[in-house]
Amino acid sequence: MALTDAKNAGAIAMFGEKYGEEVRVVEVPGVSVELCGGTHVSNTSEIRGFKIISEQGIASGVRRIEAVAGEAYIDYMNVRDSHMKHLCSTLKVKPEDLTTRVECLMEDLRMARNEISAVRSKAAVYKASNPCDQSFLYWNFHKHTVIISSLASYLVLVENMDDLDADSLKSAAEYLVDTLEDPAAVILGSSPGEGKVSLVAAFSTEAVKLGIQAGKFIGPIAKLCGGGGVANFAQAGGKKPENLSDALEKAKTDLVAVLSEKAI
Repeated sequence: MALTDAKNAGAIAMFGEKYGEEVRVVEVPGVSVELCGGTHVSNTSEIRGFKIISEQGIASGVRRIEAVAGEAYIDYMNVRDSHMKHLCSTLKVKPEDLTTRVECLMEDLRMARNEISAVRSKAAVYKASNPCDQSFLYWNFHKHTVIISSLASYLVLVENMDDLDADSLKSAAEYLVDTLEDPAAVILGSSPGEGKVSLVAAFSTEAVKLGIQAGKFIGPIAKLCGGGGVANFAQAGGKKPENLSDALEKAKTDLVAVLSEKAI
């Protein structure tokens, strides 16, 4: 029909589209009347099934909708049905109970992860407690080399905790700095996974009073790793576990040097 007649009939024009004098009009009774947007069917019944599969914003006030229709719709729904049957068979539930079952599994997984994290933290604290019971300066335990140096009246502890995750490393550092006689400074490092490094610095209240801050101290040690924190505690991460031993050695050297200077 003529463009003027279509607009007078209430047809909606697509934003940004240019129309000639003659236009096609697509009408879904009771839903919408629009100027043709490229859907070339003589009747909407030819579309058969229609399913929106995604939508996203592509510009201010503009959203893109992706959908399937006709044979593509049937294929899409058949695949969905196949996935549903597979999940129901695997989880041994009826389709109407699938959502509830998955939610229960997710909650069980969350609780299991929390329990694992708690056990790891306790294991880290137990592992870290061993140096506190030693009365000599250099202590070896399995693969760990722990350096405990009595500097004036300050206790400095630097340790490689192997593959402890960041949360467990944090728990170990907090335990050590609380357990060691104040003033104390603790630096712990670990490689919790391939291409990952975790570093933690924990300083006691008296150590902080000397003017050294954990966040500022751990930054240069981590080098390319980012980190931050308050004056008495900081964490940093990195991507080069092969340099962890060198980083901890630098931490020990720098920490002893700083405390020596500050304590004078």
